[in-house]
Amino acid sequence: MATEVQVSRIDLLSRPKPIPPGHIEDRRSVYWIDRAPPTVGPDGITKCRMNKHQLSLVKVKDLHPEYLGDRPTSIWAVSLGALSAKPRPRLDVLARPKALPADYQPKRSVYSTVSDGAKRFEATQRLEQLAAPKTFGELKIKGDTEWDWGEWQSEIPPAAMKATATPRVETLAEAKRWHPEFLANRTVQWAVSDKAKSSIATIRLQQLSRPKSRGGNDDYDPYKVPRAALLAQASARISELCTPIPRKVRQKKVV
Repeated sequence: MATEVQVSRIDLLSRPKPIPPGHIEDRRSVYWIDRAPPTVGPDGITKCRMNKHQLSLVKVKDLHPEYLGDRPTSIWAVSLGALSAKPRPRLDVLARPKALPADYQPKRSVYSTVSDGAKRFEATQRLEQLAAPKTFGELKIKGDTEWDWGEWQSEIPPAAMKATATPRVETLAEAKRWHPEFLANRTVQWAVSDKAKSSIATIRLQQLSRPKSRGGNDDYDPYKVPRAALLAQASARISELCTPIPRKVRQKKVV
């Protein structure tokens, strides 16, 4: 008698999902068609046929009869007439280089030359005072906070520490009191009173909470417009109120 091998849950989950009986593999074509192609060759490749208009569109555009292609090289033979031609006076004037302005100054060299007077110059006492770096005093810190430079030693005079505030200052220093009818925010959970648990809704409250009766019509459609509403006509006053303001009316442009 063969012993049954117990399969664990993990082994069952690790098995691949079986393919359903009616499974159809994806088409090998890169595009999806709704109907059969015009022609399919023996190798299974679609062969489409083009009409006359499509054949005319794929043709290469003809060149213009007077089109001249690019020159084969940037060097070409100069004709004898061009070699013996003499320029006109106007062409000579245009060929001259543009003259520089009278106030034109060329760019200075990157390495400037220091004059002898600048080398022998001696700075004044005021200039040396302005050129000196600014000095700062040492920061005053507490002895027990040696590395915390942000804590300063108190510099309040002893007289200010022993001063007594006036009654007016003490009154102004008091915190503002809450309004007698102020109610703080409720907590997220609060206990429901016994009266609220045993209360009974009034007849009026029961009437308001009752859903609207449709007269036993279970197929009532709230979005269906009744026939009487379709044939209704607005009164003269409603038509007057619906009319836009004349200054905001713009005539439609007719092209």
